[in-house]
Amino acid sequence: MNEPQNPYAPPVTHVADHEEPPPTDSGRFIPYGRSRPSGRGAGWIGDAWRLLRAQPGMWAAALILLFIAYIVLSMIPLVNFFLQALLPFVNAGIAAAADQQRRTGTFELGALLVGFKKRPVSLLAVGGTVILAGVVFMGVIAIFIGTEVFGMMLRGGQADPSLFLSARFWMAFLVGIAFTVPVSVATYLAPQLIVFHDQPALTAMKMSLVACFKNILPGIVFFLCSIVLLVVSMIPLFLGLLIAIPIMVITNYTVYRDIFVEENS
Repeated sequence: MNEPQNPYAPPVTHVADHEEPPPTDSGRFIPYGRSRPSGRGAGWIGDAWRLLRAQPGMWAAALILLFIAYIVLSMIPLVNFFLQALLPFVNAGIAAAADQQRRTGTFELGALLVGFKKRPVSLLAVGGTVILAGVVFMGVIAIFIGTEVFGMMLRGGQADPSLFLSARFWMAFLVGIAFTVPVSVATYLAPQLIVFHDQPALTAMKMSLVACFKNILPGIVFFLCSIVLLVVSMIPLFLGLLIAIPIMVITNYTVYRDIFVEENS
């Protein structure tokens, strides 16, 4: 039996709530990361492929814009020397776009500029570290073999190619690698930690370094799978690189997300 309605009651409209709640971020941040099983090395590539497959047009547009920006900046005197310092801004932008897609299903191209809007000084410090590592690497090579090369040039001759096959050159090369590899690892995931978790540059690089060493085995699997992917993509007239390169670019987000964020169950 229906209840009688109050004629003096304000009108009430019953609207069914069919709208889904706005997507929210999920997961717990793990400082210094967590160890992942070796199979996740291939999983990081698979995660990147799924993001690319869901929005191929947007990722194509994003990478084309980044490529055009690189060409333009590389043509400007002096600026081209410091292009390496902008690499953390690029990684931060790509990670921000991928994270926005994970949360909303798509992303805006403006996400690529997140590094210039959020903690740019910290990102610039990471970029400066990359440049410094390159300078140190070249300095080590110059110390070991630079005097001979410079002497040959003064005498009007050319450097003997056998010099670059000598034990001294390879000793210098290995010493330089021993320095630059830890720096590369430390700066690999630092931009993501800076823009997503507001970590200072030094702390972010330390976290990235520790997390990568925790995941040496999946890192080796990731490296080997990446080589296989790139080699296979070159077989059909290099056309596969149109897919392989975006996948490798997006992995800078999927690696970070899997190591530093524990998803809520």
